[in-house]
Amino acid sequence: MNRLCKSRSLLVAALCYTTTLQAGGGVEPSVVKIVNQYNSFSWYTPWNSGSTGKGTGSGFVISGKWIMTNAHVVSDSAILLVYFHNDPTPYPAKVAAIAHDCDLAVLELEDPTRMDGIPPLEFGGLPAVRSQVFTYGYPVGGKRISSTAGVVSRIEIQSYVHSGVDQHLTVQTDAAINPGNSGGPVVQNGRVVGVAFQGNTQLENMGFFIPVEVVQHFLTDLADGTYDGYPELGLLAAKLENPAARAYAGMTDDETGMRVEHLVHGCSAEGLLLPGDIVTEINGSPVANDGTISWQGLRLDSGFLIDQFQKGDTVPLRVIRGKERLALNIPLTFYNPNPWLAKRYEQRPEYYIYAGLVFVPVNRETLETYGNNWYTEINQELIYDFYFRPIEEGTPFDEPLIMQIRRLDHAMNAEESLYLYRIVDSVNGQKTSTLQELAAAFESGTEPQQVIRFKYGNKITVLDRQKANAAHPKILKQYGIPKDRNL
Repeated sequence: MNRLCKSRSLLVAALCYTTTLQAGGGVEPSVVKIVNQYNSFSWYTPWNSGSTGKGTGSGFVISGKWIMTNAHVVSDSAILLVYFHNDPTPYPAKVAAIAHDCDLAVLELEDPTRMDGIPPLEFGGLPAVRSQVFTYGYPVGGKRISSTAGVVSRIEIQSYVHSGVDQHLTVQTDAAINPGNSGGPVVQNGRVVGVAFQGNTQLENMGFFIPVEVVQHFLTDLADGTYDGYPELGLLAAKLENPAARAYAGMTDDETGMRVEHLVHGCSAEGLLLPGDIVTEINGSPVANDGTISWQGLRLDSGFLIDQFQKGDTVPLRVIRGKERLALNIPLTFYNPNPWLAKRYEQRPEYYIYAGLVFVPVNRETLETYGNNWYTEINQELIYDFYFRPIEEGTPFDEPLIMQIRRLDHAMNAEESLYLYRIVDSVNGQKTSTLQELAAAFESGTEPQQVIRFKYGNKITVLDRQKANAAHPKILKQYGIPKDRNL
């Protein structure tokens, strides 16, 4: 959760979308350039302080003297500077709240008086397909604001690249959205209808923006001072386009829906929905046999309806269970498996090193260190345990796993078998699923050998305890490692 150090009255003020632009002021005075001097950690060399760099993006002033932008524009920030229209002076800023699941953030200036007299932009609604929109921002870090026009071509649910796992409503346009445009406003009839945020290398002259529906969810979530994120029913569902499948489910000719295949352990619907249930309606909207719903003339994935709720709300469902037609009310709880599977930001990597063997938690960041094609090329036992075992065995997605990611070669360990990207099962007979347990197992034993057993295939690594203990500080010094752990 991201804590927002701001008074409740100021938070609520950000939800007031009816502020009118000053006469003749236009959009440009409210659009800013953001420079992020960032520090990004490496999950492959987790003991390092991180690599520094510089990125630029855009943002715009909203109510409450906040600047709205994308999360990816300000992630991992060490220093944030904001430049206003026709003003070369950099103004230090800090992140007030950030939502990696929907790629949005709000900033506040260290000196908020600089925004006195700058009109906060007013939010509009969802633009119609084939209507014209305008993007504003600072593409490729330019010093002057840029504006481009385009047409809305598609509105649908798509993956958000920043988190790598979340899916929300997006709007596609041929208005130019280039690096540096991210975080800038997309405007129609003088009102913000979205936030520019990503492109697609497979499409020419096409970009995407986050619509106001997602922005409103983000800001409403902040009204209590805490960003919780999107709720999850936690169900995996099958389509029922096949008439035979519908007949098997006991559905009549005029009934449509989707079949519950699996419920994620710990999620909202667990224990309330059952595998085999047919979900026919969500919050009053009929679910089609392909798992979609109709909303404002659009055909969207049914998960969009859950996105309209906040955590703690209750969503009504209608289901077929056997021969019964039931009305259920599902409280949306606070367990969300997606953060465990998503990319991570503003987080120093955890690790433990013993005698040159480097151990890390299994998460998306550590898996991606394997390479660009990690999902298909890495040990498939690892993929199974990380992604599929929680589904098959009904265990939580956030159940910890640890693996050996590297070996820092030394005469003491170089002759031992190299089992990289393998899940550790035990050390000296002690089961280990966390780095804390692993460190305790290495450091508390008295046996002459340190025996590391990996899951699958009877794979073991054996080290001479006395030689390993003696070599440990020398290896750290040889490889310039200041500490052997961050637990």
